[in-house]
Amino acid sequence: MRGPASSGPSPPGVTLPGVACRLPLPALLIGLILIATLPVQPKALSTDDGDRTGPAVSQGHALVERSLRAYGGEARILSLNSFVFAYRIESPSQPDSKPLSAKVYFNDSDQFRSEVQDGDLTVVTVLSKNRGWVEVAGTMLSRPVKQLSPLRNETLSLLRPDLLLLIFSRYRYSTRIREEGQSLEQLEVTGLVDGEYIRGRLSINLDTGLIEKYQYETERATRSGAGIFRGEVRYQDYAKIHGLQSPRKVLSRKTGVTSQITVTGASLGQPIDPNLFREKETPSKSAGEP
Repeated sequence: MRGPASSGPSPPGVTLPGVACRLPLPALLIGLILIATLPVQPKALSTDDGDRTGPAVSQGHALVERSLRAYGGEARILSLNSFVFAYRIESPSQPDSKPLSAKVYFNDSDQFRSEVQDGDLTVVTVLSKNRGWVEVAGTMLSRPVKQLSPLRNETLSLLRPDLLLLIFSRYRYSTRIREEGQSLEQLEVTGLVDGEYIRGRLSINLDTGLIEKYQYETERATRSGAGIFRGEVRYQDYAKIHGLQSPRKVLSRKTGVTSQITVTGASLGQPIDPNLFREKETPSKSAGEP
């Protein structure tokens, strides 16, 4: 993700791609701005991206339908046009770091707001239709939608795994495995999501019908060139919220960082204040301006 270099003195920390400031390392955990990865050769998740024909596809569709019912039903899933989640972020890979708190708002398919708080510092990221911006310490920085939409989509995959059963164009049944004492059926999925071609694998619990694990990879532009971005999400605990099975604890691994997400609050299908997705009328000052 590209962005202008910082134009003023910065406190010690790590530069976030696409944000003209520097933040402490813990703020790079899930829910902020995506970290670019170095180009590497991907390990293929699927060796067959063929057409959806044959008995294997029928088995895959049957598994998708069963899983949709386990989450609460396709009608219920599609009826939730707005939802809000609050959660805590901890870093098992950085035991000395302090937990972060986050709150995200999704309204229809074109409005998203993320608020991540690290002590006294809050980073707000907003996508509102064809506009995107980041607010840090009172400074607003405009950003192209294509730079911020991966953040929205990956946050969505953490909190609404049920939507993974609907967004891809291909679902191919792979195999049944046993992992950590559980029987899992695996689906290989592919498709374009907001212009990004994603290859992934869903591991679905044979007993509950709920997704236990989501592995994915996509090619993404970085400052050093095109690179492969990989991640793995494990849904460790579920609870029923407003008629939908929703994860309460999630383990996310990507770019060498492991994050433990614990959901502390959720609201599904309730109206959201439209002002949360509006830009401030007063333009922000440039770095170095009094």
